[in-house]
Amino acid sequence: MPTLTLLNRSRGCFLGLAIGDALGAPLEGLSPQQIRTQYHVVDDFVDGVRAWKKKPYRWRMPGLYTDDTQQALVLTDVLLANGSIVPEEVASIYLSLANPRDTHAGAHRGTGRSFRQVLLDLEKGISPRQTGQASAGIGAAMRIAPLGVYFHDQPDAIFDAVMAASLITHRDIRSLAGAMAVAYAVQRLVAGEPCGAGLLLWVAADVAKAEDRIAAEYPASVVSADLHRRSVSTSIAKAEALLELPRNAALAAIIEEANQHGSNPVCRNATMGFPPALIPACLYLLMTTESLEEAIVEVVNLGRDADSAGAILGALAGASYGAETIPERWLERLRNREGIDYRGQALAYKSAQGLPIPELVQTEHDLTLMENEVRERMRNNFLPNGGDLGANRRAGH
Repeated sequence: MPTLTLLNRSRGCFLGLAIGDALGAPLEGLSPQQIRTQYHVVDDFVDGVRAWKKKPYRWRMPGLYTDDTQQALVLTDVLLANGSIVPEEVASIYLSLANPRDTHAGAHRGTGRSFRQVLLDLEKGISPRQTGQASAGIGAAMRIAPLGVYFHDQPDAIFDAVMAASLITHRDIRSLAGAMAVAYAVQRLVAGEPCGAGLLLWVAADVAKAEDRIAAEYPASVVSADLHRRSVSTSIAKAEALLELPRNAALAAIIEEANQHGSNPVCRNATMGFPPALIPACLYLLMTTESLEEAIVEVVNLGRDADSAGAILGALAGASYGAETIPERWLERLRNREGIDYRGQALAYKSAQGLPIPELVQTEHDLTLMENEVRERMRNNFLPNGGDLGANRRAGH
């Protein structure tokens, strides 16, 4: 295989993130057994009606991503405009997407309770430097991959950028370390480091240093550092010993390890939205599959937090394999494909100059309106007597 360029890897990272998110979105909340029963194997975009017959608010427009990708787009635009993450500008775009509230959270799609509380706090005028929730969720990690690309040649800058992007929504050290893990892994992959045990151990070492630094530099704002300072780095390092195990045994070991790090509720699935489970699971699957397509299909069919798992592994696989390996059937149906692809190019160039990048807020409002209209038509077809659309109800992130 020829050496991949930074541009190819950067495009692959962002397109892979969005595709993994969109593939997993209709499967979020399902168990692997439920997915097999309803779909056998999901290897293309579905609308979710079959699995969620009586819950129209979980139906999705095929090929449309959720808040995972939306927030990655926000971070990218702020990076390209400023060369760094400016929390006030991130917050401003989050609020522009939230209002007017023609749906539960405006144009934001599939948001969780924690993020909706952040929006409410921002609307009250609370500083984005003080809105982080004490939640050990995956929301900071799901959106962070663009920072690993942008700072691919500035590893010392990643820490401050990840903290600026993450503290807006999360204060638990496990969430912050999970975001560090994804950013460092992407940074190493776009630089051309091969997948394997060595990468796992290097990322674990990167995260361990970051965890110590978080605890030392943010003692007043970060929670759980006293009990769970090394949770994410330890869980990633221990995944290295699982690479030769059968899939079921390895995933069971990841779950067992995650439960040693304060999972609440108890972790029962490797793709639960808990960083000490989901991050090692994504890295393990990246290293034990043979292609971007195989990796993404495997992770979304594990269900649970399938959109975030798909986004994280899609970004990692795209950075590793490059854009040219993404199946055309996925690219053809991905909504806002050009906007995502252009931003992937801009991250590699560290500049959007000359690229016809569509305006983010209006594009996302239009896409959300389109999905709501599609969902309404599906509801009329499948639930002629009515049904609760509840467009953005969700418990994740």
